[in-house]
Amino acid sequence: MLCQNLGLGPCNTLRTLVVRQSPTKHVQAYHARKFWTSTEQIPHLLCRHRYRTQHLPTRPGHRCEFSHIPIEAARQTPENGEEDSENFWKVPANRPAFWSAYVSTRPNYSPPFYRLIYDHHASHSSSWKVAHDVGCGAGQVTAELATRFGHVVASEINDTHLVAAERRLRPDFPDQKVSYKHTMGEHLAEHYPWGSADLIATAEAMVLMDDQAALQSFARLLRPGGTLAFWFYGRPTFADARLHAKAQPLIDALMVRNWAKVIQGSGPRRLAGFKRAAEGMSSWLDYVRLDPLVWTHVHRIKWNTYGTLPFFGQEAGGFPVKSMNRIGPKEKLETIEDRDWWRNDWDVEQLKNYFRVLFPAFKDAVGEGNEEVNAIYDELEEKMGKSTAAFTWPVVLVMATRR
Repeated sequence: MLCQNLGLGPCNTLRTLVVRQSPTKHVQAYHARKFWTSTEQIPHLLCRHRYRTQHLPTRPGHRCEFSHIPIEAARQTPENGEEDSENFWKVPANRPAFWSAYVSTRPNYSPPFYRLIYDHHASHSSSWKVAHDVGCGAGQVTAELATRFGHVVASEINDTHLVAAERRLRPDFPDQKVSYKHTMGEHLAEHYPWGSADLIATAEAMVLMDDQAALQSFARLLRPGGTLAFWFYGRPTFADARLHAKAQPLIDALMVRNWAKVIQGSGPRRLAGFKRAAEGMSSWLDYVRLDPLVWTHVHRIKWNTYGTLPFFGQEAGGFPVKSMNRIGPKEKLETIEDRDWWRNDWDVEQLKNYFRVLFPAFKDAVGEGNEEVNAIYDELEEKMGKSTAAFTWPVVLVMATRR
């Protein structure tokens, strides 16, 4: 990453050196490392704002209580009033209609899915005190974890998502149950006592992080026997084999078209971030190396590998994409085909709604006034008919236990 490219060693070294020079330079380096914001959905993104910031403690063992800190106090503010044109996430947190649509078009993480994580945890730990939802997005995973753990920390680098999560969750979960933290996953252990967490979950966010820096942070936070669970889902995929053969290429065409508009023309650093995420998605998270001296009982499960996990790749990005495999020899591997997995039944209008709220930079993704996109949706409707079609999702889940 940037700190390594500069020859300054690990992330904390860069952080300490630059903060001593200038808080503003620190934040520019911070966001140059983190090209995208960690969110529940694929990147919502690009926070290279010139922010003022505080000097945060980095000493080992720094303690932070779990009590609620107002999001408004934690949010960073621009040095001037101008909007940063590179920040494509322009939907404010106080638009409940958007956020309801956003949540409703995400896959529904099913009880059997969570049961896999809970059973893994119960096999190696009897403690259910504290869980972290890293890259919490709008808070879906946080709400689930709060039904099983005494306290849940919802963390995000995207302050808009964090505010939206708090607004959604606060009516049901008091401060004693859920707290909120504006931070990167790689820096999480700087804010909470080491060995204080029982479970860390991160959905859709691992490909957006420096995976080894994040794993180091998570390993510090987890108690021995604690559980790490991270997962990723890809494109909505026709469950019916006949429809998949004739109509899935149209959904893929919409993905490529819209992501190409976002990615191509990026500067070298931003493009490198897209490339890194594309390779992580293409690898089905197999690129994440879990050090056997730190992690044990690693279990990787893949569902519906006939589908496409990457939201974008070489065709949209214009760069070569290399898949990587760093699976350890003792890790348990499982592949499942279940075409009802996280099933959604959508017609063309509901599919449009998915694209409408998938990513704010897809301004013409639903084809309003765009002949090319409208033609794709017309062809989809012709192939799907007027009724709904079943969609499933390609998914990968990785679970591991802290030694």
